[in-house]
Amino acid sequence: MTTPDVTSASGPEPDLMAELLPEAGDGGGDALSAEERRRRRKRILLALLALLLLLFAILFGWYLSTRKPLSELPGLTNDKMPHYVSSFYGSSRPIGVAVSPSGERIYVTESDGTKLVRIYDRAGKKLGTLQPPKSTGAAHQPVYVAVDPITSDVYVSDRPAQAVYVYDAKGAYRRTFTPHGDLGGGWQPLGLAFDARGVLYVTDVSGTSHRVLVFGRDGTLARTFGAADKLVFPNGIAIDKQGTAYVSDSNNGRLVTFDPAGKRGSTINRGVGSGDLGLPRGAAIDESNRLYVVDTSAHDVKVYRIPAGKSPLPRFIGTFGAEGQLDGTFEYPNGVVADSRSRIYVTDRENNRVQVWSY
Repeated sequence: MTTPDVTSASGPEPDLMAELLPEAGDGGGDALSAEERRRRRKRILLALLALLLLLFAILFGWYLSTRKPLSELPGLTNDKMPHYVSSFYGSSRPIGVAVSPSGERIYVTESDGTKLVRIYDRAGKKLGTLQPPKSTGAAHQPVYVAVDPITSDVYVSDRPAQAVYVYDAKGAYRRTFTPHGDLGGGWQPLGLAFDARGVLYVTDVSGTSHRVLVFGRDGTLARTFGAADKLVFPNGIAIDKQGTAYVSDSNNGRLVTFDPAGKRGSTINRGVGSGDLGLPRGAAIDESNRLYVVDTSAHDVKVYRIPAGKSPLPRFIGTFGAEGQLDGTFEYPNGVVADSRSRIYVTDRENNRVQVWSY
């Protein structure tokens, strides 16, 4: 009899088994390598997450330090906006506007055509013009205009001539305003405003240190401010009853406040949120402590409530106007003034008119 092959019946030979089953050391190494890769990816993701959280914290801290408080939502405030009344025509690309203390005369600077200051009555009838002095021989371009609350004299800034001209209430030229004090190399006046005591504020864009100049009743330079705050082409300026100055820092896209001593206070910044600014120009305050800021690039006028006493920031309450050529719309508005009856006059530059709004 033939003896059975026991080895064949019991299964593959040991050498064959070794080929079919990988060594424990090789398989374990692959597993550890994959686990290490997973751990490494996890550590990298955690590090990136921590970096993103740190960046978010930095940006959020910056936002809180520069962002003004949120205004009230529409419908939650009792403040109303003015409505459109009428328009004055006959001025070529008007820029600045001012009103006499009685409200019977409106003065409008034009930046094109004859480049004069035109005088209207409340109904929009032309009463005459303010002529620049002919003896200077300089190029003339009236920019902003303001009325002295004490004498009713009219002050007109003329940037190319580097001068401020003074006229009486009826439009007769009186003199060229002569500052007393060291201006540090001349000036290029733009915005003009008086406080209740007749102190004159002038925004100056000469050189690279743009600033605000403050003059006493005798024309003496009392103080300057704003240069250290990096103003860039400050335009309109308005002074409230407490002596706080509101300066349209145009090329920085913001409105900056300064206390009576010239110390910088709060800021309304550039942005697209409610109450934010684009290209602020003219500024004015009415008898009800409403602050009006013309936003040229947005083709509207933004309105803020000046709080009683000391507060970090005026409260945004709404806008009026929109881009267009129809009544109640603007094309690059620039100047604004409010009379004692809260009638609002806005120069609608590219539509060659002055619009009248009221409550």
